[in-house]
Amino acid sequence: MTTVAVVDDDKNILDVVGLLLKNEGFEVYGIQWGDKCLESVEQINPDIMLIDVMMPGMGGWELVRKLKERGLADNIKIAMLTVVEKPDDENADLSPYVLDYIRKPFAIHDLLRRVKRLESL
Repeated sequence: MTTVAVVDDDKNILDVVGLLLKNEGFEVYGIQWGDKCLESVEQINPDIMLIDVMMPGMGGWELVRKLKERGLADNIKIAMLTVVEKPDDENADLSPYVLDYIRKPFAIHDLLRRVKRLESL
């Protein structure tokens, strides 16, 4: 079973995305803050991560950078899940680790299609 960690400060997003993915057979872990994520990732060992860019405390790009520094990003398929239109240039060095960029609000079928594509990579 493919494990997905969803990291977002919005509990509604965690609940909706979690339910959608569970209904498709994924094992899903919702993590409400970037700060808590680093501790959890080593325990969960997710195959896929959907990470919100803008969160209080540790934002999504900082989280990806820390995953990279700890050697965890190489084994996880990462997609940013965000309202931000496009990635900023200051995080261009992280682009090899981020395989997709999913805009909020998202269409359910589009989110599922893109997560299944990540699963197949």
